[in-house]
Amino acid sequence: MSATNRGSERNASDFYPTPSWCTKKLLEKLILNNVQSFYEPCKGDGAIYDIVPIANKDWSEIQLGRDYLIGEHKSVDLIITNPPYSLAIEFIEKALTHSKAVVMLLRLNYLESQKRFNFWQANPPSHLITLSKRPSFTGKGTDATGYAWVVWNGEGIVNAPTFSWIKQG
Repeated sequence: MSATNRGSERNASDFYPTPSWCTKKLLEKLILNNVQSFYEPCKGDGAIYDIVPIANKDWSEIQLGRDYLIGEHKSVDLIITNPPYSLAIEFIEKALTHSKAVVMLLRLNYLESQKRFNFWQANPPSHLITLSKRPSFTGKGTDATGYAWVVWNGEGIVNAPTFSWIKQG
């Protein structure tokens, strides 16, 4: 994910790989209570999928011919992903229909805007885990915006402080 309109070209298919430290630090923060199944809707290069320590897991990745937003998915305990910014609402809404807990890497400013006001009123997150260091999704520096893991913990299977911060390193 990368900020738009900052003078740089967008990556094809809105593909911005999650830096591995972001996922590793998230997993250190979360206590996963009785999580038996995991789904990664935007597998990309596997930066999330490959390190989530749950044996029963599945994935989608549009670049590999498996489009998460098309078709039905079986219910799972946990979804963690870095959705394409342009389709984040669609990914969140779909994930909330078939997972007990959903964790999405989003820009902090995604919590803003009149356009998303009603969405946030109807779908308030249970936890916000802010990255204290801005990640680089291109390997060429950061994009001047803050990020957080936004959590919807529908059935109490994720345990973490309501608000917390991740420090890289």
